[in-house]
Amino acid sequence: MMGVCCVALEVLFRTSTARNKHSLLSAALSSCLLAALVEVIQPWFHRTADIGDLMWGMAGIAAGTLWNSAVMLHSLWLQIIIRVLAMVGLLSPALGWTAQVMMASQAADRRFPVLTNFTEDSGDFFWSIEPAEDSYSQQIKRHGRMILERTGQKAASAHLDALDRDWTSFDRLEIDGTLEASEAVEVGLRLDLNSTSGPRLRAGAWMKPGRHRIQIQWPISVLPQQVHQLVLFMAAGEPAASLQIHQLRLVPREDPTEKLKPEADRQ
Repeated sequence: MMGVCCVALEVLFRTSTARNKHSLLSAALSSCLLAALVEVIQPWFHRTADIGDLMWGMAGIAAGTLWNSAVMLHSLWLQIIIRVLAMVGLLSPALGWTAQVMMASQAADRRFPVLTNFTEDSGDFFWSIEPAEDSYSQQIKRHGRMILERTGQKAASAHLDALDRDWTSFDRLEIDGTLEASEAVEVGLRLDLNSTSGPRLRAGAWMKPGRHRIQIQWPISVLPQQVHQLVLFMAAGEPAASLQIHQLRLVPREDPTEKLKPEADRQ
């Protein structure tokens, strides 16, 4: 994206119909400043600044500058070679991102219905935490688990991009966590659906201090056929609480006919 921005800015900075070193330099420097500014303002939009993203942006700017400068060469073959190299550079961030998404999606499929993975580098790819002062990745590096902290004025939430998957065979979320608080705290759950029958499912359960496993069952009146996002949260309030999440997993929906069978048949 920053490479395309660099190419566009060079057109704006031209003082004539021909490219020149001044317009190339102005476009490159302006693009670098924009790339840095994007990372600086990320926390304002509940995202985390990433030096890796900045480096990808710089690589795109270098490729855009290479593309812009090709026309200044007198040899047609050199222009073609430079343009091909520039195109590879311009496409590499998008191709690299696509590869990351595919690998993270495959890793998520392998561990499904477990939704958390604190051992692989791709385990945080589809997760985000609000407030974003301490990102998911930073928490895993420091503590080996995801932590939600709420106060009287500040709520805490974890968001999972569920990739519009079909969760109709599940009806609850199991939380293996440790709660640090002076009394029990309600943990909320929200499923955002891509469905005309109902955009959101809401539920909640109370967790006592200490390590426990609790299950939050969502309403069965609406089937979660296309789950866009899962949100786990603690609303602002008293007492202050810290929830350390060791694992989140979906629990399969019980077959009603199984309850009617004798115990011997179920075994």
